[in-house]
Amino acid sequence: MSYNFLNKVALVTGGLSGIGLSTTIKLLRQGAKVIIGDLAHEQEIDSVLNQINKLAPESKFHHNLRFLRTDIGVWQDNINLVDFALDEYKTIDYVVANAATMRNTTSAEDKPTIDDFNEVVNVNLGGTYALNRLCINYWEEFNLRGSIVNVGSIFGRKVIDPRLIGLSCSKSGIHTLTRSMAMKYASSDIRINEVRPGFIKTPMLKAILGLDELKKVIARIPMKKVGDGDDVANVICFLLSDEANYITGASIAVDGGYSCT
Repeated sequence: MSYNFLNKVALVTGGLSGIGLSTTIKLLRQGAKVIIGDLAHEQEIDSVLNQINKLAPESKFHHNLRFLRTDIGVWQDNINLVDFALDEYKTIDYVVANAATMRNTTSAEDKPTIDDFNEVVNVNLGGTYALNRLCINYWEEFNLRGSIVNVGSIFGRKVIDPRLIGLSCSKSGIHTLTRSMAMKYASSDIRINEVRPGFIKTPMLKAILGLDELKKVIARIPMKKVGDGDDVANVICFLLSDEANYITGASIAVDGGYSCT
């Protein structure tokens, strides 16, 4: 399904890999201008830009894509990212708060330190809140509409792996954050929704699961397969679009039915 994103401006964090990259490409293909905030270094983005150029040649990405190295766990970096987007394109219409981190451990008995836990929660939940807050401030100041999609996880609603307590807690927080802010700003025509990816083919999934573990997981997924970034990007773009004009505070699982088990 295609949407009219022509000349709309979207800010995507974690946009150089996985779900973020799939979303970036889909937005570009449908006419949006995209600002990526990601921790990758400038020299690392060349291969990604080449990939985007091959997959979305019609986007003329040199004109429609900008990048700023951003650590969303740092408040000032979020301020810089929003300011950069406004300097480049003069407005922001959509936000995809996708960037995240995690700490995997070698066994269920290996306990993360408080610093490990705080880092994951600060980046995943704190960074998402910061970006939401800053963009909402902008929209309210100028009486503009806006649409945000926060990327949560099925790990935030279902205890799947005890090694990932920081990830699970932070993603659970994103669910509550989304619903709370959606309720607060609905009357301002600012929509805030959440997608909850399941097991999606991304670099993060590879970091979490080995091949044997992945086979066991697939056996438990009702659809008997993992998803890919496009599966999630399709839902993100729908929620951003005017087709979802009466949807806010929603949380949509994209997990092949895993949440039903």
